Amino acid sequence: MATIKDVARHAGVAPSTVSHYFTGNAPVSDTTRARIERAVRELGYRPNAAARSLRLAQTRSIGLIVPNIANPFFAEIVQAVGYACQQVGYSLLLGDSSGDEGRERDLVANMLKQYIDGLLIIHAGRAPTPRLLKEEPPIPVVYVDREVDDRASVATDNYLGGRLAARHLAGLGHRRIGILAGDPHVKNVQQRLAGFEQELKAHRITVSKRHVIYGSQSFETGRDVQLLMVGPDAPTAIFATNDIIALGAWHKLNDMGLRIPDDVSLIGYDNIEMTQWTLPPLTTVEQDKRELGRQSVATLVKAIRDRELVPATIHIPPRVVVRGSTAPPPQP
Repeated sequence: MATIKDVARHAGVAPSTVSHYFTGNAPVSDTTRARIERAVRELGYRPNAAARSLRLAQTRSIGLIVPNIANPFFAEIVQAVGYACQQVGYSLLLGDSSGDEGRERDLVANMLKQYIDGLLIIHAGRAPTPRLLKEEPPIPVVYVDREVDDRASVATDNYLGGRLAARHLAGLGHRRIGILAGDPHVKNVQQRLAGFEQELKAHRITVSKRHVIYGSQSFETGRDVQLLMVGPDAPTAIFATNDIIALGAWHKLNDMGLRIPDDVSLIGYDNIEMTQWTLPPLTTVEQDKRELGRQSVATLVKAIRDRELVPATIHIPPRVVVRGSTAPPPQP
């Protein structure tokens, strides 16, 4: 079994430096930290968590609260966060708020009783600054995926993601475009729509109000696509603000006998794993879940170590993953 001296030798640093890395008793440069983390991974070193907790009054554990663990996107975030925690020697305590703010507050209170060192939250509320407790938790909190004003957050640049989706459809030649949107009070949805509409304006394209449907972040909202596909001016392309909505639309369009992308193009948002397996595979805006998890954990661990948390948002750039569900509009 590897020891702290083995890690130090492998990383080319003094054992005391490795100790400082784990305890946070003295600063360690980013370059040295990276070398130590690489040595820990390669040697499979696992510090004695119980002894360290007694010494530092820390548990080397963090909490993660998500709105719906059954949602494939959130499940992939959990996986990414879990992997990132493992890389830096932290354990993960998971809670599911079921999208309920009251349950979310209860989970925060219960996790604090477990003496976690920090907390990651994909918050359930619509408000830009959710109230988790009557007072702020006495530990660092980082918001993930859904950025919160004046708080430390790690999120995809959703405005840019919306622009990229619109740019892709406009570049294919689409002029009649429909939108299937999730809850318009959710900041992520607002940002995606703002970016999408701004990019369309740059291409002198306007989306008719009749061609915009709002609903929940659900499969059922996607099935409402049938309400868009009526009349001679029906859209030749549909933008769904998440992949679950897009999959509902894909299912309904097939039921209607419409061919994707021959009759109508479809683009989603998130790039959850199952989008690869539709026929045709779904074009989508990818959120880099692995990087979201890594940056969230790194931000939180740094705050735990430095006892300081900067109230700013780290934006992760998205990209369009082009597959078979988008093509130029059908010729009249």
